[in-house]
Amino acid sequence: MSATATRQVLRQLVTRFGIVGESPLMVQTITRLLQVAPTDLTVLLTGETGTGKEVFAHAVHELSERKRFPFVSVNCGAIPETLLESELFGAQKGAYTGSVEQRKGFFETANKGTIFLDEIGDMPIGTQVKLLRVLESGEFTRLGSSEMQKVDVRIITATNRDLIYEVRQGRFRQDLYFRLNSVNIHLPPLRQHADDVPLLVEHFATKVVERSSIVFDGIDADATELLAKYPWPGNVRELRNIVETMVTLERGARITLEMAQRYLPDVEARDLEPSTAIVRVADIPKASAEADIGMMYRTLLQLSADVMDVKNVLRHLLAMSVQQPGAVSPTAVVPHDSYTPVSIREPHQPVVREPHQPLVVRESYHAGNLPTLNVADLERQAIVEALRGSQGNRREAAVLLGMSERTLYRKIDEYGLA
Repeated sequence: MSATATRQVLRQLVTRFGIVGESPLMVQTITRLLQVAPTDLTVLLTGETGTGKEVFAHAVHELSERKRFPFVSVNCGAIPETLLESELFGAQKGAYTGSVEQRKGFFETANKGTIFLDEIGDMPIGTQVKLLRVLESGEFTRLGSSEMQKVDVRIITATNRDLIYEVRQGRFRQDLYFRLNSVNIHLPPLRQHADDVPLLVEHFATKVVERSSIVFDGIDADATELLAKYPWPGNVRELRNIVETMVTLERGARITLEMAQRYLPDVEARDLEPSTAIVRVADIPKASAEADIGMMYRTLLQLSADVMDVKNVLRHLLAMSVQQPGAVSPTAVVPHDSYTPVSIREPHQPVVREPHQPLVVRESYHAGNLPTLNVADLERQAIVEALRGSQGNRREAAVLLGMSERTLYRKIDEYGLA
């Protein structure tokens, strides 16, 4: 394809789907999209959060022969585990409490069209088995039924996880991975094609102008350079949010370097160096704020486990003081210079002490006033901090906390944080 023809195709993709990019890396990715879209092959879209996987999935459908039929998008991480199977494959009347009629699932709804399974890495093993059968034979059964259903649907999946790693950990079926990975389209993080940032800024600003009837005066070159150097941990989605906010709040005024600095989250241009390395999703380090919140969450949980260990040791000492003559009294206070510290054991490891070295309690404890630390309160606080750090984005908060989005939704309801 000539350079002129390539530019024409790229402009059409911008107009139809909002796929923006003229860098060599994006041209390579878009070329892959154009090759696979007219076929009926299963597609696996990989890439970090915010790189535009759903946009590409929609483009694959619209550029295929199935475009006249439904495109159904399902976020597997946002549906509770207990409901995912019935949502995907449907349910017979009476299959579960509250099921008063036969209900179609997403696969039946997408018949002859395309189903997009986002966050496929969050799918439970049991549901993976049924998905594999659909891929191999187009057959499935509704929940609560033994009658085999037939469906003709193209499957596109997406994940920001390293599925090979998930397979090795036993969390994802190897046979399913091979079937889903017929064609892999990897969407690069924005920091790896930073030369597309000016095009993206123009595209998103134009969208704001069209929606809000704002006259936009453009953006200074040094402001554009700052945006291009920023690492964009949230990728294209984060850039879009920043541009929309700037253009809207500044009422279309020309964006200067100072303005751009105000809207970027506490990062100065001199500290930013664009990355050119292409790495696996699992190898990409999280932003410092994410790491801090994740570390805080893990530390709180470990702290609660340590406190429980201390309480168990103290209870053991209290029992020993009653059963053994000459044991240290539970009410005794040992002088600061004469006590031996108690070593906190690792989980599932016995308490180890040197021969003939007694465990001595420094302070007075009774069975009824042992120190307490509520694990639920710690977990609730960690979730609150993660939601605050991600500005309410539950998917990003789940990543910070190291839990699935499905689990986070359940805990938000459980703690009344909705």
